[in-house]
Amino acid sequence: MKDFFINNRKYFIYPIILVIVLLIHSILNIHSSSVGMYNTRFFPNQVDNALIFGSPRAIRSDQYLVEVPVIVSQDINNEPIVNNDIGDGVNLGINSQPTRNIFSIFRPSVWIFFLSNQTEFSFSFYWWSKFVLLLIAVYLLLLEITKRNLLISISGSLLFIFTPFIQWWIPVEPITCISFGMFFFIRFIKEKYLIKNISYALGLTYWIIAFALILYPAFQVPMAWVAIFLAVGIILQRRKELLSDKKQLKKILIFIPFILGIVSITLFSFFKQFDYVIDTMTNTVYPGARFMSAGQGSIYHLLNGFYNLLMQRDINGAPFGNQSEASNFFMLYIPILVWVIYKNILNLRKKLSLDWIAITLSLALLFLSIWYLVPLPDFLSKYTAMSMVLPQRVFIGIGFANYILIFYLLSNNIYKYNKKNILDTILSILLLLFTAFLMYLTGKYLYNSNPNSFLWPEFLSPNFKILLVTIFVPFLLFLFFLGFKKLFISFLLGFAFISTVYINPIYKGLDILINTDLANYITQVSTKDDSKWIVYGDHYLAQYALANNANVLNGIHLYPQLNMWEVLDPEKKYIFIYNRYAHIMVSEYTQGEDLVELVEMDALVLNINPCDGRLKELDVKYILSTDPQSDSCLTEIKTFEIPEVYIYQVN
Repeated sequence: MKDFFINNRKYFIYPIILVIVLLIHSILNIHSSSVGMYNTRFFPNQVDNALIFGSPRAIRSDQYLVEVPVIVSQDINNEPIVNNDIGDGVNLGINSQPTRNIFSIFRPSVWIFFLSNQTEFSFSFYWWSKFVLLLIAVYLLLLEITKRNLLISISGSLLFIFTPFIQWWIPVEPITCISFGMFFFIRFIKEKYLIKNISYALGLTYWIIAFALILYPAFQVPMAWVAIFLAVGIILQRRKELLSDKKQLKKILIFIPFILGIVSITLFSFFKQFDYVIDTMTNTVYPGARFMSAGQGSIYHLLNGFYNLLMQRDINGAPFGNQSEASNFFMLYIPILVWVIYKNILNLRKKLSLDWIAITLSLALLFLSIWYLVPLPDFLSKYTAMSMVLPQRVFIGIGFANYILIFYLLSNNIYKYNKKNILDTILSILLLLFTAFLMYLTGKYLYNSNPNSFLWPEFLSPNFKILLVTIFVPFLLFLFFLGFKKLFISFLLGFAFISTVYINPIYKGLDILINTDLANYITQVSTKDDSKWIVYGDHYLAQYALANNANVLNGIHLYPQLNMWEVLDPEKKYIFIYNRYAHIMVSEYTQGEDLVELVEMDALVLNINPCDGRLKELDVKYILSTDPQSDSCLTEIKTFEIPEVYIYQVN
């Protein structure tokens, strides 16, 4: 074992550096969440001293409005499975939030909450640990398939972090789990020593379960397909070694049923424990059970990653919906697929071995791209599970395979341009011209769709910006084909960095959420009295109160609180409206209004007076409002000028 660490110490340096960076950021309570939006929302004229770099993003409401308050609430309540401070109680066992249940073993980023009582430290550690795990996972996978090429493996992992899709969505868990899973799979089929074989089999089992428990099929399904194709490629690549070593093959075949058995038992136990929650969520109106047909995508959306740099300024907006929906990977795979096919045909003619890893990754890219772009019979979507994938979410699978293929090819000299072969010259020139044409068409389409998305920087005209991308992307491919690895990596990583550096802020602590006069007062009242609060007006206040130990009736319900609605709407007249994931705002009832109104697919308004007997039945005692209330049953107990908030007690 000592010899192993001595001989391989250079491979441990990068992960060790990442862990040190993680600890430093955590100790300093630094993160890149957009929680500073509460300062913008409630204290607009106050300088935010906690903001170190960049600007909080309003578009990241799923993070600062949903995730962060729930995580803080979980932490201060000792990570319960059912958080009774949300509505009439929300079971968080199936979510990524920290909960004290056995299945949290498969969510390593939340372990810190069970070990530390310092909320800000724990949150920062949780925040960065997700990225560190992603970096290490991709690094290990690339080490395995690139013959331990350190430069390529480190650069490949960093590219994931500096990718617009990752920075806007932060969908790190699916990529982390698949990367770790594939690493352990490769080690498992290669290892000849029994003890190590067992450890790799357990690692593979762990990450399969961790991946399954993410419970977001829109990201999981494309990633799973890439993993399947890659696994087949790895097996085919090593088939001669596997078939020649009968003892090793027998050992692998014996282990597989055990792996599948542990995975099946664990998942069965999970779904058995949380069947009510899962059933409730899958039977909602929104998001509910979706069926997505093939062919709903746009080639221009697929290739827009190199234009994502422009979305960092809010004045530009985005050509497809918002910045998150428009974000993407840097897709270079279309000409590269042609190059892979061409080079393997040459190998076949020379009676050399086919590169099965490159071929199967290419097939994965073709499969996902065809489903995204080409209308196909619905039964294909159904039986491949792609029916659960929104068109833009398939980018995670395409982007992952695209990056892994690129860095794998960089480590393989058979894909280097051969100047002595006239076909190499002709094909590479054609591919460069074709890529330039695609980038130009994409830029023109994006500009015509939303001219405002090309406003910044103003000193460059939209046409010049399109021209720059039209030149830059073929230039990258030129470096790739010629085998200029360091230059290719340098230019790609440099461009990736400037495309993402301003997306998320660098922020210190959570004071704006849990350490203001308003926050301290809510905490003081809630600590003495666990009665429910309801928030009228700005529903941001509901999540704000939740993070400060208040038992809040409204706010954001991750799934419908049917017991609560049984009291509010016993006849189920409005069930179609509230049977959904929803931001729940509350307004005073006026004559003629419906009890519940749908304002967005994920937002509704409850129209009810503070003195309504149904709220008393739900144990509502405190009213938090952005407007003064005059109902006879209310006694004002506190007023804040900044932000303008009124707190009442129900008599």
